[in-house]
Amino acid sequence: MSTEPFRPMRNARYVRPQKEWKEVIAIYLYLAGMGAGSFIIGTLICWLGVKFHSPLIPFYWNIFGYTLNFSRAFILWGPIMVAIGAPFLILDLGIKWRFMYACLNPKTSWVARGFIILSVFIVFGIVLLAKSVLPFGWLHADSALWRVLEALAFIFAFATAIYTGILLKATKSVPLWNTYRLPILFLASALSTGSMAIILSTLGTGLLSHGDRALKVLMGAEQVLVVIEAIVLYLFLSHTYRAAEQGKDSVRLLVFGELKTIFWGGVVLLGFIFPVVLESLASFFPGNVGLIFVAGILLLFGGFFLRVGVLHAGIKEQIPMHRLMELQYNIVAEQTRALAAARLRTPKP
Repeated sequence: MSTEPFRPMRNARYVRPQKEWKEVIAIYLYLAGMGAGSFIIGTLICWLGVKFHSPLIPFYWNIFGYTLNFSRAFILWGPIMVAIGAPFLILDLGIKWRFMYACLNPKTSWVARGFIILSVFIVFGIVLLAKSVLPFGWLHADSALWRVLEALAFIFAFATAIYTGILLKATKSVPLWNTYRLPILFLASALSTGSMAIILSTLGTGLLSHGDRALKVLMGAEQVLVVIEAIVLYLFLSHTYRAAEQGKDSVRLLVFGELKTIFWGGVVLLGFIFPVVLESLASFFPGNVGLIFVAGILLLFGGFFLRVGVLHAGIKEQIPMHRLMELQYNIVAEQTRALAAARLRTPKP
């Protein structure tokens, strides 16, 4: 991370982790990211023309004389997760007028811009999800309109995944968040958790079996995404550690301080090491999907703990008066130490 040796955190009086955004926002960031990432992966699967034949769940349901096809619903459910996660942001804003004010000012508010991005993605995504299920012939015509809509939904899914990091980056007073590496990190995490969520849904419904080539390709891509996410996380922490004093304190708090259990246990072990080890073991035991399910669940938990850790490690930049107080504190402490040393050197009469 850095060649500078680790030093204990400064006086706790001057280290102020933010307290405004807590687990509620972490749930929103997680569901929005995973939902967007799963839609991206699911759309790519559809574009590649992967065929599904499930012995576990019947794809065709007859309701009121109409035959509904759910073969793609189990891989295009991402917008529903985003729609479920969005109210958590509203709950955190609390007062209705604050939410309405934020949403009506897209020129100055990233909450408003995010509201637009998420709304467009949710609407387009659910329309495409409904199109894949409903039996009406005109919905399935190969037209430019649907191709454009799919492309737009795909683009807004990427925008949604990136926005979960931009929302935090817009907080200029927290150096840990105020870096372009955070949106990249959340995008990488959205793609890794989204791809694993698709793997679990396809295995759980029997869309793809353990031996299918498509599933092997999907798992290989997921493992690459996990490695990319780990590299981006390292670069994110390394850059933040060198960028500002409060950034240093945030990394120390996350890696060595009170949040080290969340980081090493929740993010590193659950999100990276255990899934890679279990998926590697699963490759030696064909047909044993239990290891994949356990690896997937652990990885999804790791994605959530990543957002919790980043939120709780956010330390606000000190205002000038606090910096002056700290400087005065250090000067007085240095003078006290110098005076004590001088008294020790002075010979007694």
